[in-house]
Amino acid sequence: MNLNAIDTDELKIIATILQDGLVEVSEVKHLPSIRSFIIMITRFMWEEKIINKENKRIKAALVFEDVLSVFSKNIDQMNTSNTLELMTFNYFPNKLKNIEIQLLFKNDAIIKLETEIIKCKLQDQGDPWSVKIVE
Repeated sequence: MNLNAIDTDELKIIATILQDGLVEVSEVKHLPSIRSFIIMITRFMWEEKIINKENKRIKAALVFEDVLSVFSKNIDQMNTSNTLELMTFNYFPNKLKNIEIQLLFKNDAIIKLETEIIKCKLQDQGDPWSVKIVE
């Protein structure tokens, strides 16, 4: 899968695709020098479940561009092997008229991005593998 989002409707599609995605803390990177935020996420392939009745996962790169700042809440960044489970995204204009994108994880963990515009890419990496159930 290879998707781009430049508005909230497209961002909703990516959020839906990534629901129940697993993220290791070590695979979350903010690159302020190029104003990017990158997450490697192990996503459940909902499209395989719907079309072929198969449970599969695949690694995917999620990239946000034009990121001004990043904040996290309830995430131990020193525990790099900790796995977060993505639930959804929230997004809205903030007081500075920039866009705030919140990545919401289980256990009240949040990553908050401040961006000037919505510019997001999702790209699968490698081959999928079978799983017995949605993890």
